Amino acid sequence: MTRYLVPVALALGFAFAAPTPARAQDGEGDKKVVKKPGTVLTFYGLRKLEQDPEVSDEEKLREWKAFIDRANEQIGYAKRAMDRWKNAARLRVVDAATRADSDDDISPRDKITKWNEVSDLYPKSSEARTARKRIAHWTSMETKRLVAAAEAVERARKPKVDRIGAWEQVLTWVAKGPEARAALRRINDLQKQLYTEAMSVDKIARIDRQTKLEAWNDVLAGRPSPDQAKKAKERVAELESQMVQEGTMKKTEKGKSGM
Repeated sequence: MTRYLVPVALALGFAFAAPTPARAQDGEGDKKVVKKPGTVLTFYGLRKLEQDPEVSDEEKLREWKAFIDRANEQIGYAKRAMDRWKNAARLRVVDAATRADSDDDISPRDKITKWNEVSDLYPKSSEARTARKRIAHWTSMETKRLVAAAEAVERARKPKVDRIGAWEQVLTWVAKGPEARAALRRINDLQKQLYTEAMSVDKIARIDRQTKLEAWNDVLAGRPSPDQAKKAKERVAELESQMVQEGTMKKTEKGKSGM
């Protein structure tokens, strides 16, 4: 009989010695819910928690409130994510313009090109208003740079054609405003000087035709008026023809002398 009692005693010993099962994690089978500190239960976990008589009403209320708060936070993020991806193309264009705006290695002209893209694609957006402000800013900055460059050419006493070209850069960039008016006045003054000099040089007999030709070509290389351009082209054609004839005559005379 003893041999039958031994297995029974061993079984009872193992039963009493077995550890008590830990409370299950969120919603695991029929076991009780255990929530880790700093976490929020899932909906299923909360339903299981409601069935636990050992949990107070106040704690259940707190857990449901935490669940709602987390859900609202996630829904808010989801809505922002939807807007973000819905407007992903616009965000990329705006981001590219913003990054270009703060990059010192990118020229004002290229920055304006980027902001123009924003303004053209999304004209009624808040980003378009920002784009227009930045365009105005960088247009002004580039205008100042071009004016400073033209003034530097003037101080260096470069040829009048070069000075006209420098001021034309300003006029090409900005068609209106005080800088444009000042550039146009200076161009007209320089062009008038070129034309007057060409006329004076052309009248002096002792000056060779090549020098006269260069003077009239300078008139054409500047910013001539229609009348100035017409006169300059006529004189260039005449002087070139005369120089060709002179060259032919010299060759003929050289050939005769060689005979």
